[in-house]
Amino acid sequence: MKHGYGTKRVLEPKHVLPTSAWRLDNCRKIFPEEIRIDIKKIHVEGTSFKEICLESNNSEQRIRQRIMDIVIRRGKLHNPVTDTGGLFYGVVAEIGEEYDNRKGFKVGDEVICNASMASVPVYIDKITSIDRAFGQIDAEGYAILYSEVPLIRKPEGVPVNMLLFTFNESGTLYRISNTAVGKKKFLVVGNNLLSNLLFGYAIRKVAREDAEVVCLFDKKTDIVMKGGRLDELMAEVFTEVHYVDILKPLECLEGMRGDSLFDVSVNCADIPGAETINILATKSGGTVVFANLINNYNISLYITESISRQLDIRCADGYLEAYDEFDIEIVKDLVPYIEGAALTSQTVNDDPAYPFNRKTRLMEASGQRQQALDGFVCESHAMAAVLDEILTVSKYDCNVLITGETGVGKEKVANLIHKNSSRRMQPFIKVNCASISPNLVESEFFGYEKGAFTGAGTGGKKGYFELADNGDIFLDEIGELPPDMQAKLLRVIQDGEFFRVGGTAPVKTNVRIISATNRDLEEFIDDGRFRRDLYYRLNVVRIRVPSLRERTGDIPALTAHFISAYGKKFGVNRGIDEDAVEYLKQCEWPGNIRELENMVQRMMISAKGENITLIDVMKELHSEAFDTEGYAPDASGMDEGVSLDAMVDNFEKNIIRHALEKYGSTRKVAKAIGISQTQLVRKKKKYEL
Repeated sequence: MKHGYGTKRVLEPKHVLPTSAWRLDNCRKIFPEEIRIDIKKIHVEGTSFKEICLESNNSEQRIRQRIMDIVIRRGKLHNPVTDTGGLFYGVVAEIGEEYDNRKGFKVGDEVICNASMASVPVYIDKITSIDRAFGQIDAEGYAILYSEVPLIRKPEGVPVNMLLFTFNESGTLYRISNTAVGKKKFLVVGNNLLSNLLFGYAIRKVAREDAEVVCLFDKKTDIVMKGGRLDELMAEVFTEVHYVDILKPLECLEGMRGDSLFDVSVNCADIPGAETINILATKSGGTVVFANLINNYNISLYITESISRQLDIRCADGYLEAYDEFDIEIVKDLVPYIEGAALTSQTVNDDPAYPFNRKTRLMEASGQRQQALDGFVCESHAMAAVLDEILTVSKYDCNVLITGETGVGKEKVANLIHKNSSRRMQPFIKVNCASISPNLVESEFFGYEKGAFTGAGTGGKKGYFELADNGDIFLDEIGELPPDMQAKLLRVIQDGEFFRVGGTAPVKTNVRIISATNRDLEEFIDDGRFRRDLYYRLNVVRIRVPSLRERTGDIPALTAHFISAYGKKFGVNRGIDEDAVEYLKQCEWPGNIRELENMVQRMMISAKGENITLIDVMKELHSEAFDTEGYAPDASGMDEGVSLDAMVDNFEKNIIRHALEKYGSTRKVAKAIGISQTQLVRKKKKYEL
């Protein structure tokens, strides 16, 4: 039998397997060797779900949109930041006549796909609910599977959410149980209650009666459920339980009683850098198993060399025969303990000490990341996730659409994509579509032949696309492109050639287009102002740059960066007070980074002291509130300026006046400025407002 392994569905790049592809064809019509499953529930891989929650600021609406966006862009659920997918449960909808149906599936059967969704075409119509405890979503859509993708019937009486969570460990639980036979001392390290219990139970089920199973929970462990008989289960599975900072391995070891090391240690933490504790805690000749792909195998080997310890280090297992049956049995055993337990609502906090991408951590440690990012200032997880995506996307030679508000740094992102791509040694041409007169756009883009129009140069002229050949072209404000030029740009993308104005011979071009907009292009499409077919051609990969109010963790670093840059430019040595920085973090910044930069530049000039103070910041942001008109010194000759009491009264009056204009009612104003309604009424009367 000829195996295609789903390659018919690969769109970009060609000649790779679906797992390695950037984009798959997820059209509904199946090939004869395929099966279509109507999706009911998806388990998003844990690291991916956390990254999505962080990038979305824990907003449920934005979490839904982010997941949908990944599927729209890639034709599969394959997070480009974490490079992971998920699993799904659904119902058989259609079976191709050549599908290798060795398990006898019928239309209507409930099934679980226990292969990563990074490998199969997926379409999601809508997401109906989100289960933060398990990192799962209820969704309506479908997946297309080829014959080799493993499917199992949903077993009766087993909760689907628990089964998907367990299957996400692939064959690793089964491998651990085989490794544990006959051993005595075990260590399980993780940051998820359910994951630690699964591995602990798999060990306890086969280990010696006198076995010791020690559990290390990270201090930021996800407690996905509470109540039921969980405490009883914990006591049966684990000999000891410790809560530690697993990124501080020496402290972890000191906190555990007993001097002997472990025969087998398991790390199921989704935290890069957590691997060190397992290496140090395992005796020579012992076994270390990394259940999470985010842990780093190379670093672990280097550590074993540096401490002269021979260890059997194993990474997470993928497919193993019969592992699904083993996982089902474990879930059945655990169900009585978790029945009645209440699920918790998880939120993800922005902590740069816990990166989601192991490649990011390695690059940071080696200094490669800073070199790759070319001085791009980033301290928040929201932006770090975007930068990881930039570095991933840069490897693919496909068109990119950058979206975001004015001033967020879209051109900076375009620079990073070019610098880290295979075209970095070729031209990079930047074009602002809004700045070109409509009657000159075509000649600017494609050039012209001599005598093509009145005023044309005698030697003709190369256009932007010809200048950018073999490189990248950045089309900023792409939404402002006139309709007739949209059609011509589409033809260039489709045919890879264009005609100069006045020319008769086609000019071949090999250009990657990076475009950017602060507009809602889908709204433009609905209004007839932008071509849908062009949008799809430009939007092969979309990168959304978060606004400054979504990445407030970057404000201190950005402020310091601008102070340093303008200090050198103006020859001024100046710092900024902490309370001033905290105030900056609370502001809205509608102009984003550009507005912050301009304000810091002005304060570097206007500030009087060695440091920029809170008053300097407030004067710059609320100059009208510091208006001293009417408080000038009297004619008696006082020239000390306005008194402190007068300044305070004037400031308070202006703050209240602006709040009244903004909020209207006294109740809303009082709440906004933090005083009682009675106090507000009294102050209104005092200031005759």
